[in-house]
Amino acid sequence: MVKKLHFLCFLGVLIFMSSGIKAQTYSGFDNYHSNGEIQQLLNEFSSGNAKLHTIAKSPGGEPITVLEIGANLSDVPAIFVGANFEGNVPMATEGALYLAKMLKDSTAYTKNVKWYIMPQPNPDAAAVYFSDLKTGQATNLFEINNDADDQTGEDGPDDLNGDGMITQMRIKSIDGNYIVSDKDARLMKKADKQKGERGKYKVLTEGIDNDNDGKYNEDATGGINVGISFPHLFPYENKDAGLFAGQTPEVYGIMRFIFDRPEIAMVYALGTSNFCLVPPKGGRKGDANLERIKIPRRYASMLNADASKTYTMDEAIELFKTVVPEGTDVTSALVASYLSLGPALNPLEDDLVFYKKYAEDYKKYLKAKDFSTETLDPTPAKNGSFELWAYYHLGVPSFSMQLFSVPKVKEEAKKEDDKEASEDKKKKAEKTDKKDELGEKDKALLAYSDDELDGAGFVAWTKVDHPDFEDVEVGGYVPYLETTPKADKIASLSATQLPWLLKLSKELPELAFADKKITDLGGGIYKLEIYVANNGELPYPIAMGQRNGQPAPVILTLDGDVELLEGKLRTPLGAIGANQVKKYTWLLKASKNKSITAGIESTVFTDVVEQIKIGG
Repeated sequence: MVKKLHFLCFLGVLIFMSSGIKAQTYSGFDNYHSNGEIQQLLNEFSSGNAKLHTIAKSPGGEPITVLEIGANLSDVPAIFVGANFEGNVPMATEGALYLAKMLKDSTAYTKNVKWYIMPQPNPDAAAVYFSDLKTGQATNLFEINNDADDQTGEDGPDDLNGDGMITQMRIKSIDGNYIVSDKDARLMKKADKQKGERGKYKVLTEGIDNDNDGKYNEDATGGINVGISFPHLFPYENKDAGLFAGQTPEVYGIMRFIFDRPEIAMVYALGTSNFCLVPPKGGRKGDANLERIKIPRRYASMLNADASKTYTMDEAIELFKTVVPEGTDVTSALVASYLSLGPALNPLEDDLVFYKKYAEDYKKYLKAKDFSTETLDPTPAKNGSFELWAYYHLGVPSFSMQLFSVPKVKEEAKKEDDKEASEDKKKKAEKTDKKDELGEKDKALLAYSDDELDGAGFVAWTKVDHPDFEDVEVGGYVPYLETTPKADKIASLSATQLPWLLKLSKELPELAFADKKITDLGGGIYKLEIYVANNGELPYPIAMGQRNGQPAPVILTLDGDVELLEGKLRTPLGAIGANQVKKYTWLLKASKNKSITAGIESTVFTDVVEQIKIGG
């Protein structure tokens, strides 16, 4: 009951907070901004407690900038916000700008926390949205020769129907694999040979074979997709990712900027995944099972372990403690590295606890705001994405948010008569081949195009002249349909959802001295007990941070004219859970009325210092 009341109070505060923000929808957010306009806005924001950092230059010569809000603060944790890494989600960029404006206009979330906001990490790709020819591409202008000839960018898509957008072309062909859908004539579907269907069309991206190599649009202008070029699960097989993580200057600059700022304790990504609503997915094969660790025979005798048994990580740590030099901090990262357990591929169960909790709270928050979540599902985070890198490599809470998704089509309620249908009819309906039905995504996109865009989301098939084929039609979904709402929706979508990220910023770990106790054991010897509390709603570090030894540990320090008999002057705090208290003990020798200084020292959080009087 107490927990329920606590949540209702919290929800009420959120509703009040976000409704206040919504009432003051900011001017200037009724259109999408080009990179030049974005830089102008960021320069306007970089006054007072803010400053602008240029961290890289794109292959196309555009600056990659980060707005620091709280530049006047030192020794405080920070939150990094990145948006639109793939460059084809302009709504994400607008959300980052909107968040920056909210933070500049309020001191509630910038008193003890610094913010780094990067609205446009992929300006080369983002510029295509404002160009005369819209392709929806996610690659920048890094020169890559995709077809391994002596030219680059020579065979990109071509606007055959002159509408300023690249869609698809369907080509009548006896050896085609596609037919027109019988559910909606606008759509193409693969012919199903098992049903006796015979293909009549080939479907390709709109364009011609510019370099006469028999391939179409295989070497377009542009090279690397910034959004999939980070180290974790780097997709080597995807040519758009580049040859290696960080090959393109935008990604290298971002990683360098973040690694140089160890105070970053949380990361937000605005794009097409949504960890706020749907926790990070697992199920990847090849992940090391840290609860069933096998000790190789070559190490078993040294560790006094049984090579035929399995051990939990905690048990393995205890085995290692018996053989390492005194004072060595045995962590899960050390064990995983020594035993070559391999990289983590799936979110850890302890972390999924808080991800699931916040996802449920977020759904309730949106419901209270009458904001529908009946939309197409967010895209799972892609291999090589920024949000996966932040979680798996930095070891910090990484929350992503999708600000816009196309609404699902609401199915009509079944008639009462349907309930009286015979059992035979019901069984027959269950056996209906789902492949014959129009998919949920196509239903949603077509309905959105028709109802919200007056049909402008789908280009009707139109015959065009083509140098290589006789019977060619161009048509299909327009670029940016799934990611980019009308500009008049920017402010309302941002004002409703972004306050949740502000709420999450209040959940950071908060370390403090909870209590202390000094016991006089006689002969000038004292036992000192210090209790350290994490008053935040998130553990430090999170489970993934414990596994990979990142971020930097918090150190408990003692300084003074005393002799330590047991304990250390610098003691790693270790992992400390949300709302948890841990006790640390020392034996020391000192004369009465001596004072020592205890400190909580961290590169992430604000240092805490307390004077302790001995024998007083």
